[in-house]
Amino acid sequence: MKIPCAKELPFIVSGLSFLQPELTGIQFQNLTLIATALILGAKFNLTQISIMWLKDKSVSALSEFLSDAKISTYEMQQLYLMHVQHKYKIKRGYFIIDDTMNHHTKLCRWIHGASILFDHVTNNNQNATCVVFLYWSDGGSKKCFIDFRIFYQEKSKMKWRRGKKSVYKKKYELAIEMIEHAIDKSGFPPCTVLADSWFCVEPFIKELKRLHLSYVLEISTKNKIRVCYRKPKLTKTKKIAKKQYHLLIFSEYFKSVTSCLVCGFAANKETGQKEKALYNVKIATVRLNSIPGKHRLIQSIDPAKLTTKYLLANNLTWEAAKIISVYSYRWVIEEFFRNAKQLMDMEGATIRSKQSVTLALYLVSWIDFLLHDENSKQSTAGKLTKDSLTIPSIVRQLQYENLLALIERVRKDKKFVRRWSEVARATIIRKRKKVSKFVILRKTKENREKRAA
Repeated sequence: MKIPCAKELPFIVSGLSFLQPELTGIQFQNLTLIATALILGAKFNLTQISIMWLKDKSVSALSEFLSDAKISTYEMQQLYLMHVQHKYKIKRGYFIIDDTMNHHTKLCRWIHGASILFDHVTNNNQNATCVVFLYWSDGGSKKCFIDFRIFYQEKSKMKWRRGKKSVYKKKYELAIEMIEHAIDKSGFPPCTVLADSWFCVEPFIKELKRLHLSYVLEISTKNKIRVCYRKPKLTKTKKIAKKQYHLLIFSEYFKSVTSCLVCGFAANKETGQKEKALYNVKIATVRLNSIPGKHRLIQSIDPAKLTTKYLLANNLTWEAAKIISVYSYRWVIEEFFRNAKQLMDMEGATIRSKQSVTLALYLVSWIDFLLHDENSKQSTAGKLTKDSLTIPSIVRQLQYENLLALIERVRKDKKFVRRWSEVARATIIRKRKKVSKFVILRKTKENREKRAA
């Protein structure tokens, strides 16, 4: 049994105050109540959130706010991005692209965006919502969510609630759409783009070049390298052939590259930490067959796991250590997914309409930003800087503060204690469904002609 919320978290109320120009007082209160309950341990379930507030807010009131309130989620998101720009004063950084699946049960037919998608983790088809996210990081403590797009299948058989049709766009098209909007409408500067191999395709790279953006992408080994012949290749008629190159797979090409770097962590005499080698790295400037232009291509082998990754960068002046270091910043979006799913129960949101799904995803993302901002404030508070904490640690701190506030309220507020006991008692007992008696409904005679056949 979860303890109830004693009061709204002050850092949530002050942190989300940038949304007040777009919301009424009641709408803003509903938003902060939901956000507080999520951080303090409620699932993204409106019934549980209502119980956490001792049914002070009914489920129908919360549902109506998410689904039918006359608010503009686009304007709310723009207020958030303006707040981020003012807070961080962003001048440079990294755009991080990745997608994730919100899995649902087989009963999610009417949830907006849910369709039958193939999950490469479980290797089977799932009822899920596939969401492409754009995240930003400065490579240090500053990081924030920028935007998301729901990926719809090209030929979806799902019947959208309220008759709204889906528009099919490829994932890289959604990514480019968000990047362009971030630069042109939201005030972000051009940043280096980081993404995994799902986005390392020729159309996506072509669009990045159009936007004059640098990039570091993981690349699939299905691609091949063009290697020029040492001597001009001639046709059977002794004329110079049009193609003066042959194709090599990555592993074969790097066998001819003799220079190898060992990258990792240097030894630390103060702590006694020994040198730790992480990757054996080779680098070359190449031309790929499927992607036009020159690129820096890195082969990175993990000697412990015996796994190999290939990274592609369009900045020809960057060395191997720089490219690997920059690509490592992509990990922050994986941390965002983990926190959003485990701490804020992003996958548990089964609300149906487009507005409610959009608002739920935005709210989870805004909370992520507020938690990172709270962590930064605690690290820099006082005369001496402190070590940065993990986001789960910040959440546990807030839950502990709620426990202290709850103890204090129990001491002073008898009505609160009585209401807590009434709500807790009402949620204890659930009756089992009655099992219907199995009976013969009717007798029928089988057709003799069919039986003979």
